[in-house]
Amino acid sequence: LKAEYQVKHARGGRKPKLAIEDLLLATLQHLKEYRTYEQIAADYGVHDSNLIRRSHWAEETLAKHGFNIGKQEIKPDDVVLIDAAEVKIQR
Repeated sequence: LKAEYQVKHARGGRKPKLAIEDLLLATLQHLKEYRTYEQIAADYGVHDSNLIRRSHWAEETLAKHGFNIGKQEIKPDDVVLIDAAEVKIQR
């Protein structure tokens, strides 16, 4: 991720509030612990929209380099559980 970030921002730009290591940890927390971006963003002191955008970039970058952290292929003999609980959202 660090190398890709350097390439992306080779001409400069604003320093991010969230370090690359923290971004990876936040992305993994969302994918593996099913925490909301709003909760994770509050922990790191950033806005959730920035975290979402950067987290998606991290996922795409890792996928491009062969890491499969978010989406797994479902095999015919796998058991799939879906949480269909209703959650109120603020509009």
